[in-house]
Amino acid sequence: MTEIIGATLSGRYLVTKKVGQGGMGAVYEATHTLIGKRVAVKVLLEKYAQREAIVARLKKEAQLASSIGNEHIIDITDIGNTDDGRTFVVMEYLEGESLAECLAREHELTEQRILRIASQSASALAAAHAKGIVHRDIKPENLFLLKRKDQDFVKVVDFGISKSLRSSTEEEEVQRLTQTGMVLGTPLYMSPEQARGDENLDHRVDIYALGVIMYESLAGRVPFVGSNYLSVISQVLNEEPKPLREIRPEVSEELEALIAKAMAKDRTQRYADADAMLKDLTALLEDPTHSTERARITGPRRRFPKPPAIPRAAWAVGGLGVVIAGVTLAVVYLQGNGGHNERKAEHELKREAALIDAAVATPPVVADAEPTEPAFKKITLHIVTDPPGASLERESSPIGNSPQSIVLVARDKEVEITAHMDGYADASVSVNPEEHSDGETIPLKLRKLPKGVVVPHTVPHAGSAATVPQNNAGGELGGYPGAGGGTLPHK
Repeated sequence: MTEIIGATLSGRYLVTKKVGQGGMGAVYEATHTLIGKRVAVKVLLEKYAQREAIVARLKKEAQLASSIGNEHIIDITDIGNTDDGRTFVVMEYLEGESLAECLAREHELTEQRILRIASQSASALAAAHAKGIVHRDIKPENLFLLKRKDQDFVKVVDFGISKSLRSSTEEEEVQRLTQTGMVLGTPLYMSPEQARGDENLDHRVDIYALGVIMYESLAGRVPFVGSNYLSVISQVLNEEPKPLREIRPEVSEELEALIAKAMAKDRTQRYADADAMLKDLTALLEDPTHSTERARITGPRRRFPKPPAIPRAAWAVGGLGVVIAGVTLAVVYLQGNGGHNERKAEHELKREAALIDAAVATPPVVADAEPTEPAFKKITLHIVTDPPGASLERESSPIGNSPQSIVLVARDKEVEITAHMDGYADASVSVNPEEHSDGETIPLKLRKLPKGVVVPHTVPHAGSAATVPQNNAGGELGGYPGAGGGTLPHK
């Protein structure tokens, strides 16, 4: 593999250091030698250099993102190939953090702050949608927060699985790119129509995802959580989230109604477009005193419905179609992910099949009262490696480079963290949130390999989510900064 650091790409981009890595690509800091401007360069990993579909997806991301022309969308300026044939794209260098990293640290944001973040994100989506481009993977990892005049300035990044709705030739290209059997998107922020695998997706999947992000930013938790992909998908399809004001009563009724409308399961009940959502966000943002502007948000207002008290066993039997559909979806989702994920999928599907059998055999039991949702304690653990800068994975999902902070909740069982660095043997540790204190540092020491020894490292298929963490990190192409949140160094 040609050494990238110190190389000059296309005769004008001097690569100075690596700043992040995801499942399929790495991001480097570089300097444009002709004008002295600092840029970021995303380079495909060597193992994917000859994978035509992945190369095409990276190029498509560059073309789509650069065609939108909005200040809240990352600016991509060039594309080329390294000396050893790997595709790279050049983009503006961002200093700050992803919203995912912000939420991992702060858990809950103020109403005015999330309104500012959401309104800028909606502005970016409106511009993309006006060009016929749907992002399809809006999540906190893909909303990058810069600081301008001590205020958040949002950049939407990682258009790696975006879809153009206009050109028939582009449609054919998208269809070819997505024939890997993978459901595209992140399950925690996936709309019901995405979860079902519907083919006629439109811009309203982005509106739904932005609603979920706002819910999470205010409630301190995503609306649907589960220990595996199927559990989350089943809830997305079949359950309503807990009303936001029951979790955080100080949230205004208007904002709760706005988020509920964005998250409507029936997309015809959501905002018709991002412009309409932006109009309501602006009305709430411009009137923090709850006086006159609040009346301007569009009606009728939609509230989060309270889920009916359904007997648990009856729900299990009645929901078999959803579970079976979820199992089928998971099989499709995991096709092509390699032996590691296939073994995990087989184990998971056997477990789900056992649950289905148990549900059929269990006689209906009427619940006396709706069960209360337990409160789970969150802890933040800091993962450090020796040497620093190793790429980290949580349950085979990339989470960025060390040092890195992760959030665990008491309901989690043991979570495996693995560190990988070229020239070193992988190091792993299993952490249990019940056995660690908040803020504890978890060290991982990597053993240097003798010169010439190469240990293969299996990287999960992009977007793999057989296990769903609270803040699933990692971009489709090691996005920018989708490489696990991709904190860029502060200068």
